Amino acid sequence: MEQITGVVSRITYRNEENGFTVLRLLEESSQKSHICVGIIPSVESGESIAAKGEWVVDKRYGPQFSVSAFELVRPTSKGGIHLLLSSGLVPGIGQTRATLIVDTFGDKTLDILDNEPERLREVPGIGKKRLAGIVKAWGRESHLRTLMLFLQEFGISLNMVHKINKAYGEKAKEVISSNPYKLIDDIWGVGFKKADAIAKQMGFSEDSYRRIKAGIIFVLQEASGEGHVYVPKNEVVDRAAQLLEIPQEAVIFSLDHIVQERVIINEEERLYLPLYFHAEKAVAKKLREKITNQQRLVSPEQAKTIEPWLKSYSQKTGWQGDEKQIQAVHRAIKNTMILITGGPGTGKTTTLQVIVSFFRDCRLRIALAAPTGRAAQRMGSISGLEAKTIHRLLEYNPQKSGNPFTRNSQNPLEVDVLICDEVSMIDTLLMRDLLSAIPKHATLIFVGDSNQLPSVGAGNVLADMIACGIIPHVVFTKIFRQAAKSRIVTAAHEIIDGMVPIFTNKEQDNCFFLSKEEPQQCLETIVDLVVKRVPNRYQIDPVKDIQVLSPMHRGILGTQSINAVLQQRLNPNRKGVTRGDTTFAVGDKVMQIHNNYDNNVFNGDIGFVIDAVEDAGLLVSFNGKSVSYQLKDLDELVHAYCISIHKSQGCEFNTVILPIMTQHFIMLQRNLIYTALTRAKALCILVGMTKAFAIGVNNNQALQRYSRLSQHLAE
Repeated sequence: MEQITGVVSRITYRNEENGFTVLRLLEESSQKSHICVGIIPSVESGESIAAKGEWVVDKRYGPQFSVSAFELVRPTSKGGIHLLLSSGLVPGIGQTRATLIVDTFGDKTLDILDNEPERLREVPGIGKKRLAGIVKAWGRESHLRTLMLFLQEFGISLNMVHKINKAYGEKAKEVISSNPYKLIDDIWGVGFKKADAIAKQMGFSEDSYRRIKAGIIFVLQEASGEGHVYVPKNEVVDRAAQLLEIPQEAVIFSLDHIVQERVIINEEERLYLPLYFHAEKAVAKKLREKITNQQRLVSPEQAKTIEPWLKSYSQKTGWQGDEKQIQAVHRAIKNTMILITGGPGTGKTTTLQVIVSFFRDCRLRIALAAPTGRAAQRMGSISGLEAKTIHRLLEYNPQKSGNPFTRNSQNPLEVDVLICDEVSMIDTLLMRDLLSAIPKHATLIFVGDSNQLPSVGAGNVLADMIACGIIPHVVFTKIFRQAAKSRIVTAAHEIIDGMVPIFTNKEQDNCFFLSKEEPQQCLETIVDLVVKRVPNRYQIDPVKDIQVLSPMHRGILGTQSINAVLQQRLNPNRKGVTRGDTTFAVGDKVMQIHNNYDNNVFNGDIGFVIDAVEDAGLLVSFNGKSVSYQLKDLDELVHAYCISIHKSQGCEFNTVILPIMTQHFIMLQRNLIYTALTRAKALCILVGMTKAFAIGVNNNQALQRYSRLSQHLAE
């Protein structure tokens, strides 16, 4: 077995799941560059490693060093030291300053930084203030390298090391050694399998209480990610036993102790994480209080004026409401809370305009809200009032400890009427926060489409509010004349009714079905549509105006594959940042996939890369707001030329293109296809198999979500 030592000059490829890496190593002794391949999960550009292995000859790529083991080492050559300092690991030192430092001190640079950092003043451009910053950063870097050396045997990436260091600081090694499963709760991106692998290497036994406890909690966390508020006890036991590969009896024995510790809550053989148990109870309590509240905003005298007011409004605006719309207006005036649901083109927005106008004439304070920025943008303006996101409405403050919302039960909103759209997107936790900030006297008007997908987060709030049967509810079904001209709208309603739409593909249509039987044909057609055919015919921007939606992430027609092809075809800019096998380039369309409260960007937000510095990070614009991403933050972004249908909720795009194939079988559901179709404002093109489309439309068995809100409301 041979050993080579050098500096990692570039990561060419990395599989984040198994750690297989292809990198270029600059050998310090000879200054030759070598390709190294193997399981090298935790190294990054700029780091020095000693790699053990053997030389092999690849038929396609030639000589390579196959790595069987490696360890981080301290660089000794000027080139290695320069790469380390300019890699971004030490904030305040970039390419230029690294060159000046190394030119001044040569191969003694790291010794100077360790023992005589004040000598950095000898370097041109480094004054007292900059020196202090570099010294502080180098101190952190020293601690980081120690932490990396400790974690490298567990396959922890540099990104993850940064996150662990941020969470635990100098106590990181102590915390992980005592309980590696703590990483699951504290570090986003660490799942049970990674923490469990670390624990096993540290000698934790298979049936240790900490392992079983972590496994059970992880099962409940995974379930909440699937939309469940609770999970039946027997299902938790079964899933945990499979995950941990231990007998069910061992899980049951530990489960009793975990319940006694109140780490999880057992209510009639239903197991909850405390967060969701208390949130669901709080939502039910607040909604019941609102329903039973006898206080009315509109006095009986004012309510009597509604008929002449409606007549006058119709004369001024030309609005002629149908029976359901007028019923909704009356109920909004007479009740403290109502639900208004309906599909596209059924007059929800025009009805809200009438309701808002009446309340404004009554001199009431009104607020409009939606769960996300794109949903609020879609809601737009009603009678001059602009919709806000729920976070903005509640005055979200990421620096605030505990409850991050400034508006809460102690500091309620100063409103008389709140109209909230896209309620199907609101999960249990967000509904709890919203309801806690609503004044007791205020009227709540929830608007949504019950045929869409439920919220990404845990809960089934809109469906449960409808199912309880005690909240006044008006359902709009009539498609109005203007909307009826849109094949997107009429096809959506046919899907709701369980009919498989037939598309004529006439030139004047705005909804088309292009039949393709093979996945590769389907992909090639989608790429051709996005890059050439649609932009040329409709004179629209292929990146900003066209959104490809896919039911799945993996496979030839998954989001990952389509994104890779479209990025190559639509963005020739090579200025970017590469992390593993992903490159983000200037001009790329990207999406945030994790709530980042510090930067005020949230899961599902779509933006564009406006600047990139290799080995430093990205600058991304979200609706005109610029957000910086350091290298360690890039796992919060994915390309967004193609996004999942679930991530598209609440959005509206000029043009939607949707692949539908039998390979998507597990996801072919009516509400999924309906949600995708109704994201299109002007044009929708479905590409794929008519058989797969029919399967999806006919499958109305949406996955059941475990929640008890409806029962709590009916109690």
